[in-house]
Amino acid sequence: MDPHDMIRFILFADELDRPISTCLMQVSQMTVEVLFAAVLKVLQSKSTIKLDEGFAIEVVKIRRPRGGARNARPVNPNVDRLKKTSVFAIDDEGTHLCCAMSLILGKAIIENDADLPTLRKRANKLLMRKAMQLHTTAGVPEGPCGFSEIAIFERHLNIQVIVIGPENIKETSYKGPERSEKIYLWLHDNHYDLIKSPKGFYGASYYCEFCNVPFKTLIAHACSDICHICQRDQCVKGSPKRCSHCDRNCASDDCYNAHKENGICRQIWQCRKCCKVMEWRKCTKYEHKCGETRCKGCKNYVGSDHQCYLPSKPPKSSVDKLMFFDVETDQSSGDHIVNFVVCQYTNGDEKVFDGYDALNQFCTFLFTKQHKGYVIIAHNLKGFDGQFILRWLLEKGHDPKVIPQGSKLMSIHFQTLQMSFIDSFNFLPMSLSKLPKTFGLVELAKGYFPHLFNTEQNQNYIGPLPDQSFYCPDTMSSSERVKFMDWYEHRKADIFDFQKEMLLYCRSDVDILRRCCLEFRKEFMATAGVDPFCYVTIASACMACYRSRHISNGTIAMVPQNGYFCGNYSKDAIRWLDSVSEQQNICIFHAQNGNGEVTICGVKVDGFCEETNTIYQYHGCFFHGCDLCYDRDTIHPLTGSPMHALRQKTDDMTRRFKAAGYLVVEMWEHEFRRMIRESLTLKQFVLNHEVVDRLKPRDAFYGGRTNAVKLMFEGTAKYIDFTSLYPWCNKYCQYPVGHPTIVTPEEGVTDISDYFGLVKCTVLPPRRLYHPVLPYRHDKKLMFPLCTTCCENLIQEPCHHDTVARKITGTWVTEEVKKAVEKGYVILKVHEVYHFSKSSDSLFKTYIDTFLKTKQESSGWPSNINTEEEQTRYLDDYLSSEGIQLDPSSISLNPGKRAVSKLALNSFWGRWGMNRDKSQLTYIRSLEKFNKLLSDNTKTIEELYFPSENVCAVQWKLDEKFLGQDVTTNIFIAAFTTCHARLKLYSEIEKLDRDVLYFDTDSIVYRSTGENDPPLGNFLGEFTDELEGETITKFISGGPKNYAYVTSGNKTVCKIRGFTLNYANSLALNFDAMEKLITNMDNPTTIPITNERKICRDAKKRRIFNREEIKRYGVVYNKRVIQSDWDTLPYGY
Repeated sequence: MDPHDMIRFILFADELDRPISTCLMQVSQMTVEVLFAAVLKVLQSKSTIKLDEGFAIEVVKIRRPRGGARNARPVNPNVDRLKKTSVFAIDDEGTHLCCAMSLILGKAIIENDADLPTLRKRANKLLMRKAMQLHTTAGVPEGPCGFSEIAIFERHLNIQVIVIGPENIKETSYKGPERSEKIYLWLHDNHYDLIKSPKGFYGASYYCEFCNVPFKTLIAHACSDICHICQRDQCVKGSPKRCSHCDRNCASDDCYNAHKENGICRQIWQCRKCCKVMEWRKCTKYEHKCGETRCKGCKNYVGSDHQCYLPSKPPKSSVDKLMFFDVETDQSSGDHIVNFVVCQYTNGDEKVFDGYDALNQFCTFLFTKQHKGYVIIAHNLKGFDGQFILRWLLEKGHDPKVIPQGSKLMSIHFQTLQMSFIDSFNFLPMSLSKLPKTFGLVELAKGYFPHLFNTEQNQNYIGPLPDQSFYCPDTMSSSERVKFMDWYEHRKADIFDFQKEMLLYCRSDVDILRRCCLEFRKEFMATAGVDPFCYVTIASACMACYRSRHISNGTIAMVPQNGYFCGNYSKDAIRWLDSVSEQQNICIFHAQNGNGEVTICGVKVDGFCEETNTIYQYHGCFFHGCDLCYDRDTIHPLTGSPMHALRQKTDDMTRRFKAAGYLVVEMWEHEFRRMIRESLTLKQFVLNHEVVDRLKPRDAFYGGRTNAVKLMFEGTAKYIDFTSLYPWCNKYCQYPVGHPTIVTPEEGVTDISDYFGLVKCTVLPPRRLYHPVLPYRHDKKLMFPLCTTCCENLIQEPCHHDTVARKITGTWVTEEVKKAVEKGYVILKVHEVYHFSKSSDSLFKTYIDTFLKTKQESSGWPSNINTEEEQTRYLDDYLSSEGIQLDPSSISLNPGKRAVSKLALNSFWGRWGMNRDKSQLTYIRSLEKFNKLLSDNTKTIEELYFPSENVCAVQWKLDEKFLGQDVTTNIFIAAFTTCHARLKLYSEIEKLDRDVLYFDTDSIVYRSTGENDPPLGNFLGEFTDELEGETITKFISGGPKNYAYVTSGNKTVCKIRGFTLNYANSLALNFDAMEKLITNMDNPTTIPITNERKICRDAKKRRIFNREEIKRYGVVYNKRVIQSDWDTLPYGY
């Protein structure tokens, strides 16, 4: 390592809340004392750290770039900056004098040198001679300059140098000692240019020379090195003096005079009550109302009680620049090496890149200005093709924006060229081979290719058809394998030209992809008015359609990110107050006892003791601007104020209480948590002190109901499923409108019949209910128990527990709880209700009808409709049942339009429940940005690694409190949708009762007696026969998504989640094998399933490789209690 390289140590241990780390610093500056200093800093708040239980130290090393030689890149990420007048581009003609030339020119500008007009000319000899002279007089050898050489120049010229870059214009990578004369350099591509104006360089209104941060408004930045009142770095403190004009508290008379003279007083002011700092031009004292912030939804300044709604929103502008591509790889070494790429434009124009440099050729061709603004599409981009593209970008030192999904990539965005990569599978979730049939393009067909034959030795092969094994026929489905064998038999005498066949195969794949995607896009745009490829998934495209064409303003609530509050207590606040009350044997009134929180000085306090006249305040670090947990400049996402303003407001309130004659005891959140860690007595008290948390709407969002009820059956059974269950829910069911009213019923009130919304309550399930109603989460599984204790301990015995052990506390949609009460559940206590006074069954009707009409018309006339009279009756029946008037002239078979409409119907609702609390992946090339991200206390760093020498990958998660207002989802809509679906399913399984064998979210397998068959139909929400007239004669199941059956037509079907039942796997894992495992559950065994070439991804290096994978299938059923006759009963029955 060179002395100027950067190094950082990170220590991980189970005892630590977060890793201990040093700052990034030069190798020459890193010492043992530096590392111990970081540890000692943590010990100040944590008395001991046990390292004997294991710890790890991670070393991060970053090579520092040095300027003086340009290296050409396929893409220059900052080329547009050279066009700005704030930058003077230095042309050193290859002499490596760019650093000295920049400094000479910068010094001349500061001093208004007489030679300045000449020095400003590009490639002038005078500037170069002065640069050589500087090298000589400063004692710096001519050549590329690093930061150590810059430090010598600084001392010699008595200047301070700030270097921005390399490559990342948002951060500084070098800042010399503070001096009055400052020169800014931009280091990019190992070359220095002079920045004449940092403010202009960043396109900002202001630039802080102390923090090196650009900002748009004065209140957007509070520098720790200068006075935030008078904006000077040498403010003299004395007797504070409040300004009557701007209401800010100046540090002294000198500070007061300075803030008047420099005009700060006329630009910003501060509210005395809420401490918020504002700009006069945006909000005057007369316009301001305490507690108001700018709503991200309606963009207005609103109070804390503001309730916003999702507005209509125009879709993104259509993009016509599309490209489609596919790659072929040599996998003979185990790693997948790209050696063939075909790409096509929308008009079919094609480019082919071959050989083992094909990926580099393709990317070099792709990442050019001619493709600016393009959307690049591949099928399975996220799991395969996109990995190669991202690796190329990282190896070239770029830092694209990605949306990760585990090791996969939902999208890649290359900012410099506004270029996006998306996966067509996110819109058309089926194999490429199924796309032609789906869109009625019968002339297209995906062929066969010997992927294992693609080796370096075979690139120029011309000869007999390769052996069948190179085509991997055993990994095909049994039916597809038969087709392949027939194809091979007819082709085996043909001459096989490898290069020709690879071109035909890859070209065919891209052609299928292009034509089917364009057909999909055309039909979607015609019906939805939205270009789907402007979005990342079909769900987001469907939401854009709804928001632009179907939403009614003022109906769907914009749910506050941090929830609704009726009172502001936290569980830890209640625990602290009760622990103090117990220790001191006093009575403290708080939100969960007496009459609730006491109001003093117009403010509700957390706790109050009358006998001692003492106020108890529990300060949540996030809500009160803790200066130990958050940087003072961090903007609070709810109030819009910096954290230091919240801390000041908290301190002011404490002073008000004391001035009014009250004693005040304060406890900070981080301090209480430290006390819990260190005090066994307090830890035990907290564990035993049950405090029911506030209602969290997401807790009411459960998935579909799926389970096996009988593990084995022989007789006559039928398999039915609902027609478009979720679209039926969206069209016909009641949904909440607007925002809820938060209700906390009085003790003893358990009737919820008048409420519509969400309820958090404790219930006692009945005994002997074969199909329980209420869902319950346990160990990441959705269960439906009648006893909590039996469920949590998976007790396969009759239940003998009492009421306390059996009761269930949870959050559900009120309609599901009402059904539960109807079936015998007893509500013991209602903790909280989110009640909606308005509801509607038409929020999504026009959206559903739009695509339902298109789907029905593009399905053509039913086969049994032949005469005009029958057609008229069919149209009348459909109008009567669905309320949709079909256009007879539009009724004709159109597979593409039908497929698009079906996808739009089924892909719509899920977006409402999207969870934004996900890990993010950021690629960084800047040392400053890297350091800043790792020290950002609003983020949790989950992983850090280097995919290439000059790029760091940081996987992080934003603290949920800082997620900010979500303007795209509504958790209530999602929770009601899945609730309605479960209730629709339950309405049928409760009728079938013990005849049910198995059910999924929208389907039922049941024993048919000939009299218990539910009616069938073709409209939304009606049942259809999955087996088209056949019946099931034998049925077995090992649990949810895990079953097999034999039909009356002697057809065997086997479905097992997590296993691909191709030809080879089906030989080992089939009906007979499953039956044997189920009948021997007392002596459990497993069946090994081997995949010799499982395609795997190394997310850190973006490497695709093969490895052998062995999965074991075994029957583990624990969602109900198994009986001796293979029937099951719910826990607690």
